[in-house]
Amino acid sequence: MDIKKKLDAAAVGLVAIGSGSPRSARKFVDDFHFTGDMYVNRDLKVYKAFDLERGITKTLGLSSLIKGVGTMKKGFRQGQSAGDLWQQGGLFVLGPGDQLLFAHRDKFAGDHADLQQMLSKI
Repeated sequence: MDIKKKLDAAAVGLVAIGSGSPRSARKFVDDFHFTGDMYVNRDLKVYKAFDLERGITKTLGLSSLIKGVGTMKKGFRQGQSAGDLWQQGGLFVLGPGDQLLFAHRDKFAGDHADLQQMLSKI
């Protein structure tokens, strides 16, 4: 949500897609004050269409554990998980027609896109 004003100024919509239940999606919206559109895709077809990573080692592998320890040292604590725990996400900026302006596919849990790099593409 830190970049929402910049997205709005660039007329870029914000959409989140989760793999959990509608109830867990509502909790996400409430907990993180998410003001974009929220969808649930429990059969993971959207994740597959975007060729996103999935697997136990992607969630519990060494890179994920190292990232998790660093995040915990900063004070973050993992809340209750929802959805497909092995499914990794991504960040995509879609333009008019079939344009893909920016793509980031998480390689492991905690692997996030560089938001400044993404903003430079819009």
